Amino acid sequence: MTEPAPGSTADPWQRITVVMVVHNSRYILPASLGALADALRVVVVDTLSTDGTAEAATSLHPSARVIRNTEDHGLAWASNLGFAAAETEYVLHVNPDAEIAAGCVERLIATADSCPGAIAVAPLLTNGRGDMELDVMHAWERNHHKTAHPPSGPFCTWFLTGAVVLWRTGAFRAIGGFDESFFLYAEDADISLRATRAGYSLVVDPSAEARHLGGASERASVRTRLRKDWNMTWGHLHCERKHGGETEAKAEASRFVRRFMREALFGLATLRPRKFLSNLTKARAARGFLRGDPPWGRS
Repeated sequence: MTEPAPGSTADPWQRITVVMVVHNSRYILPASLGALADALRVVVVDTLSTDGTAEAATSLHPSARVIRNTEDHGLAWASNLGFAAAETEYVLHVNPDAEIAAGCVERLIATADSCPGAIAVAPLLTNGRGDMELDVMHAWERNHHKTAHPPSGPFCTWFLTGAVVLWRTGAFRAIGGFDESFFLYAEDADISLRATRAGYSLVVDPSAEARHLGGASERASVRTRLRKDWNMTWGHLHCERKHGGETEAKAEASRFVRRFMREALFGLATLRPRKFLSNLTKARAARGFLRGDPPWGRS
């Protein structure tokens, strides 16, 4: 793998492979893949879609390589499959519910070139309403949180949201890629923690922009919403166990059971079925974690 010197004038698209993991994402691909029309190398990893997602990806980006899986071991596993197919200096990891703005890739590459110690660079994300979505984490923390303070320029952080990230391929492989014990959610927190502990930096460049419709990677249904609630809870607790220890993770899970059961009962008492089901699912996920159950989607 030949890496251009920092500040190289080589076409940025020559230096990257786009990796996108999809599952029943047909309806949203025109926005995400459409914004990647200039990409020369695209790997789409399809995990058991039943809505024609793979065919749509080929139609939208005829040169894309589509990997059709016959089993699903989670987002981290599928992402690693896509990264393994890359032979370029950088990999642009993009969620199907994310749309990069014009000039985003060029800015990310330029920033990565100027920061050779950075394993990854991410753009500033906005949501569907146009509001900034920026999660940060400090060196002494394991959990990220939102900030309302817009950055004035590129900055180092200890966490990058996984929606759109430019990864330095060699460094990504050096730390072992995504931990496949995570099925869905929290794999970005885990790899951020591992990367910084390995001595790499993580950078957000606000001059690079992307739009993220969080949770829209597949059509919403009661089942997908509940699966999201379950796996966000389980993934958080698994990350806590991995980086904070078994005792702390179990204590957190016990707190979650009590907290979410209270909120579920409040939702039931106030005739708010969505609140009831969401919090009941989170409480059950925490209880399942204490029992040693796997995440939703992995048997």
